[in-house]
This record gives sequence, C-alpha cells and structure tokens, in this order.
Amino acid sequence: MVAVFGDRLARPAWSDVVLGAALAVAVVAGTMAASPGQTDRSRPLDVAGLVLLVAAAAVTAVPRRTTPLAALTGAVLLVNAYLLAGYPYGPVLLCLVITVFEVARQRPLTVSATAGGLAAVISSAALLLRLIGDGHTPVLLALAWTGWIVLPWSLGALIHVTDAARRRARRDLIARTALEERMRLAGEVHDIAGHGFALVTMQAGVALLVFDEQRDQARLSLEAIQETSTAALADLRRMLDTFHPRSPRPADPAGVAGLAGLVQQVRAGGLPVEVVADGPADLPEPLGATVYRVVQEALTNVLRHAGPTQAEVAIHRGERHVRVRVTDRGTSMIATAGAPVGRGLAGMRRRVEDLDGRLAAGPRDGGGFQVVAWLPAPEVPR
Repeated sequence: MVAVFGDRLARPAWSDVVLGAALAVAVVAGTMAASPGQTDRSRPLDVAGLVLLVAAAAVTAVPRRTTPLAALTGAVLLVNAYLLAGYPYGPVLLCLVITVFEVARQRPLTVSATAGGLAAVISSAALLLRLIGDGHTPVLLALAWTGWIVLPWSLGALIHVTDAARRRARRDLIARTALEERMRLAGEVHDIAGHGFALVTMQAGVALLVFDEQRDQARLSLEAIQETSTAALADLRRMLDTFHPRSPRPADPAGVAGLAGLVQQVRAGGLPVEVVADGPADLPEPLGATVYRVVQEALTNVLRHAGPTQAEVAIHRGERHVRVRVTDRGTSMIATAGAPVGRGLAGMRRRVEDLDGRLAAGPRDGGGFQVVAWLPAPEVPR
C-alpha cells in the first residue's frame, strides 16, 4: 500500500523514535484511563490491543515527516483494526488526526485530498460496523466521525497552500532579481561598448580623411583608437569580473575623477567639449559613478547622432541636488521631438531613478539636444 501512494522509506531520526515512544505511552495510558467507563460495550484491553495501540503510535510518529502517506496508511489500518476488534475508545483516534494533517501539509492538494477521502471512507465504514455491533444509532455518529478527518486535512491543506505561495513568491523574487541584474549588465555593456565604438568610429573616419595629406594627424587618430579600445576592453573586463564568484568586487573607476579622461577621449575623437563645474569636485559613490555614466552616454549620443557640432558639460552641486547638463547644437534624428527613446536614454533614466533622481532629455529651442539629470546631493557632515 505504501508503493501505491509513491512514498519512499527513509531512515527515521532519533527525535522521531523518541516521539513515537512518548506517543505510545500517552495512547496506552489514556486508553487504560478511559476503558473502565466502557466495560458494557467494549472488550477488555488485552495484549493484542496493546500491540495495536503501540504499533499505531509508532507508525504515526516515526515516518510522518519523511513518508506521511505511509504513516497514514499504517494508521488507517491499525486504528480501524483496533476499533473493529471492539477495544475501548481512546486517544488512539488521534493517530488518524496527526497523519491526515501531515499528509495535507506535505503533499499536493490532489494527493492529500484523495488520501484523506479514502481514509475518511474506510474509517467511517469501520466505525459504522463498530456502532452496529454496540447497538447504537450509527449513521449520524459515523458521519460525524468524518469531521476528525476533514478538520485536520483542512488545516494541513491551508498550511501547504500558504507555504507553496511563500516559496513561489521567493522564486519569483529570485527570478526578478536575476532579470534586473542581467538588465544592469546589459546596460553596463551598452554604455562601455557604445561609447568606445562611437569614439573609434569617429577617430577612424578622421584617420581615413587625412591619411594621404596629414600622416601625423592620421597617426594621432590611430593612437587614439588604440587607447580608446584598450580602455573600453579594460572597463568591460573589470565590469565582468564583478560577476566572478571568486573575485572581490573591484572599485568602479567610472567616477567624477574619470571625467577628465573621458572628455579628453571625446576631444581626441574630434568633438569639441567645454566643461563647466562648480562646487566640490569629489562625489561619493554611487553618485559619482552615475554622474560619469550620464555624461558618457550623453556625449556618446552627440558623437553618434548630432553631426558636426560642439558639446557642453555643466555640473552644478547645490545644497539639495547635483545637476548634470549635457547640451549640443547639432541637427539629427535624436533631436527631433517624438523620436523613439533608445537604450542609452533608458539606461540613463534607470540609473538616475535608482538614486531617487530624475532625468529630462529632449530637443533644445533653436536646435540641438540636451540631457539634464537632477540627483539628490549627499549630506554634508557637520
């Protein structure tokens, strides 16, 4: 019968053995205490009855955690055999309650409902036969006995559903966290690779344009391509190293201190950039990294889309916020009202909003494009 329910036998723990012994003592003692008042309608408790009581308690307590269906099967057989033998009523009936509860708590609802239903039918039929032999009106009492099965099953099923919902919520949280991390990784790759490729493309175009007439300028452009590619690969490697479980998370070099090198790279690519900054130059992380990425992505968009123009980077640190503003006077599709928002702008917005800031991006009056980010300023220690 155990094989029918699909349970696998496992080695019981010592705590289960001790609990089984304690339950057997309690069942035997309780039955012996209750038996004197039932002498007119039950047979005396003998050795066979004691064996049934002890066996029912043992099969209830020992395998209930590892093989609850086997425990329920054993409890149904032993308890009903005890009742049909005519022995006194007593706490042995709790064995059914415990095993039904464990099955409902640990097994799927369809399995536990089937097992509980079979246990209720068998137990009610056995009690019906017992009551007929005792000369009582049996039908209502036999039906009432099903409550001893339905109630613990309902409680166990409620716990099972609650635990399943909690586990499902935890799995969803893990999956959502993993998705957010993949999106963050994709954004990092987009920022680093997109900026590097934009600079390389512009520098390669300059080299091709002046290759025959201005060899020195072509050499400078090729050297700039080499430096830009090396820096982009180093940033990618450093970012990917953060996902290696055996490597400590390195410090992000993309902070306010890296803006000078970033602007120098862009200028080497042929885009004039003016930088205006007021207030303290250093910003704590992750605020500094966010400022760097906003400026990097905004300048990358200028390189890609604005055409011949110049850009201005303005960083203002006030008492309540840090404002980052990148503007240009170029003419391109990205500066057209209603143009679709690309991954770069979406990534910038996500970074800024992660720090409870806000970002505005759109065409300027008179032509060009601007990106403005407002970030909460860090508190100044007093």
